[in-house]
Amino acid sequence: MRTPLAWLNLIHNRVRTTVAVAGVSFAVVLMFMQLGFLEAVRVSATLIYEVLDFDVCVRSIDYLNLADARTFPSTRLEQIKGAAGVARVVPFQTALAPWRHPVNGEKRGILVMGFRPEDDVFRNAELNHSARQLLRAPHDILIDTKTGEEHGPRDGRRFGERDRGVETEIGGSLVRIAGHFTRGAGLISSGDVLINERGFFAVAAARSSTDTSFALVKIGPDERPDDVAARIRAALPDDVEVLTRFATLRRETNRWVWETNYGLIFLAGVVVAVIVGTAIVYQVLVSEVTTLLPEYATLRAMGYRDRYLAGVVLQQAAILALAGFIPGAGLSQMMYTITSAGAGIPIRFTYFNFILVFALSIVMCIVSGLLAVRKTFQADPADLF
Repeated sequence: MRTPLAWLNLIHNRVRTTVAVAGVSFAVVLMFMQLGFLEAVRVSATLIYEVLDFDVCVRSIDYLNLADARTFPSTRLEQIKGAAGVARVVPFQTALAPWRHPVNGEKRGILVMGFRPEDDVFRNAELNHSARQLLRAPHDILIDTKTGEEHGPRDGRRFGERDRGVETEIGGSLVRIAGHFTRGAGLISSGDVLINERGFFAVAAARSSTDTSFALVKIGPDERPDDVAARIRAALPDDVEVLTRFATLRRETNRWVWETNYGLIFLAGVVVAVIVGTAIVYQVLVSEVTTLLPEYATLRAMGYRDRYLAGVVLQQAAILALAGFIPGAGLSQMMYTITSAGAGIPIRFTYFNFILVFALSIVMCIVSGLLAVRKTFQADPADLF
């Protein structure tokens, strides 16, 4: 039976090994958190789009995001209706407007979404029903329960049934909370409300009623979204972009993940975590090899090849990777839960991130082992005499 030399080397100095495992765990937690935040960016990018009912989306060519969607003339809606394969087209309005805190009067930006309640613009039947029943008057709104506490819920924490009937102002116009829904606005705003289209143009005073933010298109049962989108594109001037549902979601995700600072910051955080973990494990392994250099020299004098010595160091690195990953993953799961509940961020574990972090942990420790293994080649048997 072969002696588990790598394992014995690690348990020989438990303090040093504990430091290495803690370093790996720290790097694992850091990687999981950065990837978790990146996943939250990806999910948040399409929170609103996911709940809207459309096969093809028409929006301004100057579109930036939901809070700054820009507009195009509402006359385009009739042109869209004339395209072959279009079953229905409805306008949908978005704007960022100042919300007045019901108690202290402080103003904060809030995403306002306006539509005609009878159009059933959402994929959620319950939300469509609530809109039809509760958004009858122009000044009535539905507020998202995920709207931040800084907007002034009655209980100081979360908007809900207790806030029904509360009056405040959006954009200087009086509004009344008629009900609530649960969705979240993502990264573009800390809160959002739904309002009748007539009320929208009152609270978004800078917007003209002759313009629209989006045209949500439903196609016929035997039509292909790409084909209908191409026909609409051919019928409209170049002041709008026409995207299928799939293209809209993909474009929005890519914009937030790859074209904003959010994605770059969190990806950079993953790189930093790998570098930090590699440095910690390398220092521990180098210190271990340096301390045991006479023993490695003895092994070489006994005829063991450099490949065997390198294998021992790499096995130690692999054991450290596994030993550090397990507690790091568990701690990350706890932090995900706390962050999601406390900050309202849709941060979650995914199989892809789990496998990616595990692979990066192995690579991190193996690279450290390869850098440290050179020390074993300096173990000269002649130094023993």
